[in-house]
Amino acid sequence: MVIKGRNAAAIAIIVAIAAASPFIFIFGNDYITGTLTRILILGLLVLSVELAWGQTGMFTLGQAVFFGVGAYSAAVVAKDYGITDVIAILSVAGFAGLIIGLLIGAFLFTGRRVSELYVALFTLALAYAAQRLATSWSAIGAANGIPGIPFPTLFGLKLDSGPILFYLALVVFAIFFFICLWVVNSQFGLTMNAIRDDEERAEFFGYRRQTIQVLVFTGTAGLAAVGGGLFAITEGFVSPSLLGIALSTSAVLWVVLGGKGTFLGPLLALAILQILDRRMQDAFPQFWPIAIGGLLLITIVFLPKGIMSIPQVLRERKSQRVLRHSAPIREDIQ
Repeated sequence: MVIKGRNAAAIAIIVAIAAASPFIFIFGNDYITGTLTRILILGLLVLSVELAWGQTGMFTLGQAVFFGVGAYSAAVVAKDYGITDVIAILSVAGFAGLIIGLLIGAFLFTGRRVSELYVALFTLALAYAAQRLATSWSAIGAANGIPGIPFPTLFGLKLDSGPILFYLALVVFAIFFFICLWVVNSQFGLTMNAIRDDEERAEFFGYRRQTIQVLVFTGTAGLAAVGGGLFAITEGFVSPSLLGIALSTSAVLWVVLGGKGTFLGPLLALAILQILDRRMQDAFPQFWPIAIGGLLLITIVFLPKGIMSIPQVLRERKSQRVLRHSAPIREDIQ
């Protein structure tokens, strides 16, 4: 696998975070540590949306369903069955996401070709239904969710401090990030891109479109579920909102702002908005949602490829200015 460009930059950022983390813990506080941990966990959700939509063309507006499934699975296993080993918990969460993703993916893509709009509307309705179900299901706490989830353990050691949970999130994120890089740089990744760019042409060249779509949908569901499981054991609670429309659309928003088709852009957008979000909500509770909506509209109109396209846009504008200034000179020479 060849790592270059934006992928190399993303790896460099992960290494820099790991190297700088001791200083963060020394000079920072619990809020900073918790925010960074949450960014890494939600980063798994962002990676799943990017793989499904940015790399394969499946516009999902319900990815939080799988995040929530993983979170609730982890909560039930840890609290009701007393299983606190982090590897076992995340395995259960990921497996639950894989099963649900396989069932939904097979229903969506087997035997027919569906448009991005159909997938978006179906998954959006799924997110709404899942949140409503969780809100009324008393066995999983109904609207109150599941609080009091015990701290995870690893080889018998309790992971009960902010820095330790941060490193847990960092390790899990790094593992799956490298797996995602490997996938998109493999022959399978080229097949995903071929289906994204033109389904009919991909089928003409012999690619099994339906199989690829079901596999990717299932895999991204499992990835999101691992993120949900990690959220449950680090935050200590789960609620129906983890399954719903708000988180699903937020994940899509991060991908749109960062730039669909890249990993680095959406992750940067996630980090920036998460850092600003709580501060801005406290300072400007009514203005901040409007500002986010305006930022999204500006990005769609002026930066359709996201913030990662800013250097390219600036270069193109500079080239256009150079051409405009040089045009009269060429006419005089002629």
